[in-house]
Amino acid sequence: MKKQWLALVSTAALMLTAACNGGGGGGAKEGTGTSPEEAKTKVEDRKAEITFYLTSNNITEDTFNQRYGNKIRERFPNYTIKYIMQTNSQTLPGLITAGSVVDIIITSDAFTPIFITPYNLQYDLTDLIKQNKTDLTQFEPSTIELQRAIANGGIWGLPFGINSASLMYNRDIFDKFGVPYPKAGMTWDQVYELARTMTRSEGGVQYKGLVMSFQHLLYMNQHSAANVDAKTNKVAMTDENFRKAFLNLARFYQIPGNELPDNKYALASQTDAWGKTKTAAMYASLSGAPAEDSGLNWDVVPLPYLTEKPGVGPQATTQYAYLTSLSKDKEAAFKVIEYLAAPEYQKWKLENGMGFSALKDPSLNGSYGKGNPFLESRNTKAFLPEKYAPATIKSKQQSAADKENYAALEAYLTGTDVNTALREAAERLQKIIDTDSK
Repeated sequence: MKKQWLALVSTAALMLTAACNGGGGGGAKEGTGTSPEEAKTKVEDRKAEITFYLTSNNITEDTFNQRYGNKIRERFPNYTIKYIMQTNSQTLPGLITAGSVVDIIITSDAFTPIFITPYNLQYDLTDLIKQNKTDLTQFEPSTIELQRAIANGGIWGLPFGINSASLMYNRDIFDKFGVPYPKAGMTWDQVYELARTMTRSEGGVQYKGLVMSFQHLLYMNQHSAANVDAKTNKVAMTDENFRKAFLNLARFYQIPGNELPDNKYALASQTDAWGKTKTAAMYASLSGAPAEDSGLNWDVVPLPYLTEKPGVGPQATTQYAYLTSLSKDKEAAFKVIEYLAAPEYQKWKLENGMGFSALKDPSLNGSYGKGNPFLESRNTKAFLPEKYAPATIKSKQQSAADKENYAALEAYLTGTDVNTALREAAERLQKIIDTDSK
């Protein structure tokens, strides 16, 4: 999400369309590429070659093998697992132009309109799900609902990873000032008052009550308000729900002593106060543990709730494993995807601290970091909410939307009224969308 992606090459998209035989909407339904003799053997027992592509820059082959490859090979010893590393935003179009086959793409819901649909890589899994009797009820419901919305009623990928947002705090700062730690069930209004209490100067050091990843919190806001209406492709930043979500976060930067440096938003200024100078009492952001050598005496509680929506956490951001329309052996590739999404692999991933599970079994996510003393002493269950807010479909112009969110924030904090700040940002974003649509 922190990466800025360049526009994808339209000529490559045209070439892919031809390669996919008009795969379009739900993807083509061509054969599996197996011979009659191979078809008699159980899919997981025959030979197959499966190539992966991850839409994160410079994930090395060693890292891929540690996270995925080695476990897949253990489960499917007859499969040859290959991996192609993304080096920049032009890697995938280059592969497509060269006629390379990619069977499985791992990416988030936000990057689906950037890496999947522009190239007609989508393939509807509905028949394979029925054929394999895959239980979709085992997943966090919002991840399936979002996938069906993205796929216009179909399903292009299975959710195998999830993240959300939470509230971390520095025990040492709270202990220093004799203030009770944050607790589960707090509202945003209560955390705002706590941030005011914790923002203070002591011994020449300015302590900040709360710093945040404004981008991610607005992106996953509990109002379920999106920058862009996915149905109309019209900017929705002036809608009342979006305005409420924006103001809920922006007010923290109006606390004297907790302001943005020079009223300019930079994630580094927020993360440095939390992890580098350790002068921030609380940090609200994507869930995830600080490095073991960070020196932070931290713990975590769920992100606070909206007063009008008690018990509703932030939206999920979901990683999906997509079976592409290019795959020559879709049955084998689907077996691998199904394995990555299943409890066996998910339990291993969680216990090794490699991310959170999209399965709704709470005992699984409760095992995050099991066996790691650094994590066992923390309230890691709080990294994910018990109930997610409904997820919104993200625009392919989300990077541009994020920039306009920052611009609106900076304008508002320097004296522009909120309605004008959001309206002007919305107008700029709409011009970008309209230009891109031509």
